[in-house]
Amino acid sequence: MRVADNRPRIFQGSRDIILSLIVTGIVMVGAVGFTGMCSFNPGAPEQGQIPQVDASTFISMEARGMEFAVREPETPEGWVTNSARRARVDDTPAPVIGYITRDTGYLQMTQTGEAVQDAVEGYDGRWRDFSESFELDGETVEIFTSEASDVRDLRVVDLGDARVMVSGAATDEEFDELLSAIIAAEPIPSE
Repeated sequence: MRVADNRPRIFQGSRDIILSLIVTGIVMVGAVGFTGMCSFNPGAPEQGQIPQVDASTFISMEARGMEFAVREPETPEGWVTNSARRARVDDTPAPVIGYITRDTGYLQMTQTGEAVQDAVEGYDGRWRDFSESFELDGETVEIFTSEASDVRDLRVVDLGDARVMVSGAATDEEFDELLSAIIAAEPIPSE
């Protein structure tokens, strides 16, 4: 006497599994293609449109809420201000503005009222050691570096009423260009 095989059909053979996967794949491609939310562009990637933000409005609102002097440096010619947000440095609020440079480098300026060492330690929780300093437009710029390859250098200027930190991926000339603009900027009135 023979007993009937009660296994589900999906477990009856590899051919059935392969056919089920093919049908599922076709349904997925059809559904995603129908939405129009994806595209296929063979070839090398191209530089897209860089988003721009109104840093002036952001920084003027931030100046009213901070207990330290906040500055809006003049954006160097050919640069794009592409981000503006509030971060935390050593558990205190700090305005952050990001720039795309002429040569598609990226620099990020963070302003804080914390002391230099506290600001560096509280920047992103990554350890950096003092590396060197140099004079720029009458101010001392301190550079803090890390031996870790995924930690970017931090350049700090103590302006007395605030500390400004600049980090990113750009040339030394672009760092200096932004730092000079920061040093030249007057504090925004807080009222």
